[in-house]
Amino acid sequence: MVLSDDALTLLRSSIRSVWALELLLLLRRHPDRDWSNGDLVMELRGSDVVVQEALGGFLGAGLLVALADGRHRYQPAAPILDKWVEEIAQAYATRPSAIIREIFAAPGNKVQIFADSFRFRPND
Repeated sequence: MVLSDDALTLLRSSIRSVWALELLLLLRRHPDRDWSNGDLVMELRGSDVVVQEALGGFLGAGLLVALADGRHRYQPAAPILDKWVEEIAQAYATRPSAIIREIFAAPGNKVQIFADSFRFRPND
């Protein structure tokens, strides 16, 4: 695998889609900027619901801080979290298909669950 176990755990637990990964990497590239949901929707051409869902996951993972005015900033709770995000970013830049496969293989991934429902089992 292209990631350490810890970075892989972060990827699988906090990044539910390639779009969410792109959002996280955007936030990381601009750590001094405070982003509103509207800014992120416009920047990545996403929906407010998708932005909110991704931000919630990142907040829960300790990757962002929520500011009083509703904006968010990339500010990992511990330096090791940024190290793991950097590891994910580097792997995504050099081996995007491997990272995309890991995102879709994550337990609880709705796309994977849906696709698996069409698999034939030996007794079918």
